[in-house]
Amino acid sequence: MVCWWLAWVVLVSGARAFCPRGCSCDDSGPSLRCVGVGINVVPTLVNPGLRSLNLAHNSISSVSHTLVYFAQLEELDFSHNLLASLGSRNFQKQVKLRELRLAHNNLSSLSVEALLGLTSLSVLDLSHNAISDLPPDVLMNAPDLKVLLLAHNKLHTLFQHTFRGPSSLHVLDLCDNYFRHVPTAAVEELRALKTLQLCRNRLTQLESNALCLPSLQALSLETNNIDYVADASFSCLQRLTKLNLNDNLLREVPSAALVSLVLLESLHLSRNKIRSLEGGAFRGLGRLTTLEVSRCPLLSLLHPAALAECFNLRELTLSHNPLVKHIPPGFLSSLPRLRSLDLRANGLRSFPSSEVSLRSRVSLDLRDNPMVCNCSLQWLAEELGAANRSIQAPDLQCAAPDKLRGVYLSR
Repeated sequence: MVCWWLAWVVLVSGARAFCPRGCSCDDSGPSLRCVGVGINVVPTLVNPGLRSLNLAHNSISSVSHTLVYFAQLEELDFSHNLLASLGSRNFQKQVKLRELRLAHNNLSSLSVEALLGLTSLSVLDLSHNAISDLPPDVLMNAPDLKVLLLAHNKLHTLFQHTFRGPSSLHVLDLCDNYFRHVPTAAVEELRALKTLQLCRNRLTQLESNALCLPSLQALSLETNNIDYVADASFSCLQRLTKLNLNDNLLREVPSAALVSLVLLESLHLSRNKIRSLEGGAFRGLGRLTTLEVSRCPLLSLLHPAALAECFNLRELTLSHNPLVKHIPPGFLSSLPRLRSLDLRANGLRSFPSSEVSLRSRVSLDLRDNPMVCNCSLQWLAEELGAANRSIQAPDLQCAAPDKLRGVYLSR
């Protein structure tokens, strides 16, 4: 018995002193960093008390029976390796692990027991793999999970109870997958979810109550094929503050759906097929501070009352819409808190003085518009030349008449 104990002491003390070639060891952590050193197996003859182990950018293809020595791990990075499977029960000893990063591997699926033991896990990064299926209850063994990253995989559907277990999940990233429909049955269990990313999928429409997530604050639906939004699509999202619908196929502002988002502060509708901003298009959005409707090649009509209820708006981006040729009287008059107005690269030939309040400083971008420098713009030239000007409009050039083409209004 004594001989065995002495052998164990020698082995452990030697392991603590050993640092693999090309790696960086820090005994104060303790931590081990072996990034891009060409290893193909998990080094085991190292400090068994490691709290952080970074093995990114290597050629490791298996984790089977290699992590039993590291019961104190809190951070583990296997990103950019050759893992095709996590197997089952290979993380049973990692009850203290808080972050597990597995991005950029060859994972295609997870077994139900793949994460068994990870009772303290807070961050799980599975992005940039080839996962096409997640079995129900796969996360039951990670009850404290807060952030789950599944972007850049091959998911097209999620079953009910897929996310049963982590009742306090806050961030779910499902961007760059193959979803044609919102995975309602799976995500509706995430009652504490605050951020949901569904960008760059294949969604075509949003049905009524497709997302019933009472705690959700940020929703990204950017770069899909959405051309229909049901009036009750967002009725369960009473706490939503940020909504991104950029780069879809919307033909109009989904006003009836947006009206229920009483706390919405940021709305992005750029790169859609919207033809007009009708009166009351943003009704009920009195908390809105940021609005972007840019790069809509069919947008031509701005109703004077489109922004009538957006009295808290501070940033308005209405740029790169070539068919927007004038700002109707009253369009901006209900925006006393406006601080940034981006009208770059539209078809504007003039800009009326009545549309910008001079009571506070405003950053105005009118570049790349066919501005005609005549008496209608004299007010702007005088304001830009004033010592204590309220409007900032740098690099604003005249496009006409010919004798003034290229002349800068701003100094």
